[in-house]
Amino acid sequence: MSYTAVIIVTYNGEQWIRKCLNSVIDSTIKSHIIVVDNKSTDGTLSIIKNNFKDVVLIENEENFGFGKANNIGIEKGLVLGAEYFLLLNQDAYLQKETLENLVSKMKKNESQGIISPVHLDGSGEQLDIYFQSYIAPSNCKNLYSDVFLKKQLKTLYTVDFINAAIWLLSKQTIKKVGGFNPYFFHYAEDNDYINRCKYKGLQVSVDPNSYAYHDRLQKKRMVTSNVLNNVRDVKLMNPNNNIDASKMLNLTFKKLVKSLLTFNKSSFKNDFKYLKKTYKNKKQIREIIKQVKNDDYAFLNYNE
Repeated sequence: MSYTAVIIVTYNGEQWIRKCLNSVIDSTIKSHIIVVDNKSTDGTLSIIKNNFKDVVLIENEENFGFGKANNIGIEKGLVLGAEYFLLLNQDAYLQKETLENLVSKMKKNESQGIISPVHLDGSGEQLDIYFQSYIAPSNCKNLYSDVFLKKQLKTLYTVDFINAAIWLLSKQTIKKVGGFNPYFFHYAEDNDYINRCKYKGLQVSVDPNSYAYHDRLQKKRMVTSNVLNNVRDVKLMNPNNNIDASKMLNLTFKKLVKSLLTFNKSSFKNDFKYLKKTYKNKKQIREIIKQVKNDDYAFLNYNE
């Protein structure tokens, strides 16, 4: 039987962590659960230590962010010999058969880099608010029409993007693509990872017959300047594009001039900040692009 590791990054997740961990424990296949805590200050750690003795708990000395903390969990899973890795948000819960279904489909489809189940909201009464857009016809061919026309559903449906709340990766995916890019502290690291999967010729798919719950506020958040800048960085470091740091600096400078000429102070301030950061990190960005194109286990401290 293949060894599966479930990696959960926690940060002040006491309201969800019991239900999250119990959903993994109650799954139809067993797995080793690795929790990587980003310096929680609530009761998350005490809940795990007192109630979930078999969980491998890694306590970070500071908040490393989502991507780097997942990398720590992935490295631990690799050392333990895992062949499949489920990345699960602390506010997400599995149905009993979900993990087994995802692993089974990954085994049969070597071209898959990431497989995710259908994301329901916390109540299970409707689709997660963001997941609805991930499977829209513009991002996912035929799933909507197959459901509405009551056709037999395919085993998997390819999507352009799906957030990293519930991702199954194989060891082969991790060898080819690596871990998360530590340039991203929080937000857009999953966009970056999907771009890298596509560069390595791997697909990202939804299993229409598996379900999980994402128990978050079902309301779209306001897009902040930090998130917008992370989106710029995703484009900048996308190995599928031919945009280098110099070209991005050029484009940002032109936007800066436009903001100045239109007296858009907030845009000018953000563009100037981004220009300064990108110029400062130009060498690092070039090294990152080189690494994601060429290195096995990129951004991970692991060698076979």
